[in-house]
Amino acid sequence: MERIIIEYADKIYPQKLRNLKKPPSRLYVKGNINILNKNGISVIGSRTNTIYGENMCKKFVKDLVEYELTIISGLAIGIDSIAHKTCLEHSGSTIAVLPCGLKNIYPKQNVDLLRKIIKEGGLIVTEYEDNTKADSNKFLERNRIIAGLGIGTLVIEGGYRSGTSVTAKYTKELNKPIFCIPSSLENKKGIITNKLIKSGANLVTNVVDILNYYKDIKFKKRKQIVPKEEKIKISEDLKKIYDCIRKETLDINQISRICKMSIQDVSYKLLLLQIEDFIEELPGQRFKIK
Repeated sequence: MERIIIEYADKIYPQKLRNLKKPPSRLYVKGNINILNKNGISVIGSRTNTIYGENMCKKFVKDLVEYELTIISGLAIGIDSIAHKTCLEHSGSTIAVLPCGLKNIYPKQNVDLLRKIIKEGGLIVTEYEDNTKADSNKFLERNRIIAGLGIGTLVIEGGYRSGTSVTAKYTKELNKPIFCIPSSLENKKGIITNKLIKSGANLVTNVVDILNYYKDIKFKKRKQIVPKEEKIKISEDLKKIYDCIRKETLDINQISRICKMSIQDVSYKLLLLQIEDFIEELPGQRFKIK
């Protein structure tokens, strides 16, 4: 998938970013641009999160996705990654904002996550040209875009003088709400959340606390959201064929060759997968995931 350049003058340029003191002159994006202007919550937190932070992030992101809110974060190690991954697990839409160019991804260990975000209908956003490297200033600049794209910011955890506090500061400057999950006084990663609450941020203990803030938005809850790994419960003897056609639509001969099975064996297992409603047959004995 090729990247798209969105200029400040373009109609699709997010109005929310125009409200920044220093809006990006252009955006380089890759993925599903249709989610760029949808309602979303920015989810931020520590790169060295605690187990408590991880659990709270998973809980809140899962519930936000149920109300069809886009999850916006920075692809960093820690809470950012947990937020993106949890969103994808629950079939949600997520936007990752980068402190680098699209051909110089940071952090390197999240390249696979980035690809998965694009593949599953998410979006990658950066204001930097393709080969630009990340540095400390770009992390701070990136944070204003994270704050700008959301209708509010959810702070999971954050240490003293962290990037989390900077994003919260940008959120406040934009007159958007800051939502904080309270933390134990013994938790060093809870310093920022507790401090923000003392300064007037919204203490939240569940997603309803966030939704109730927006009186003018009618949030619609999905009927049922089930993590993808729970949706697909396929026996091991059928999984090889299922995994084969999950990547692309194939005909029975291609499946037989790739899976190294006889046509008869493949035909029988394809029938079982159809009965279980996991796949569907197209003209020409071609098969795709349902």
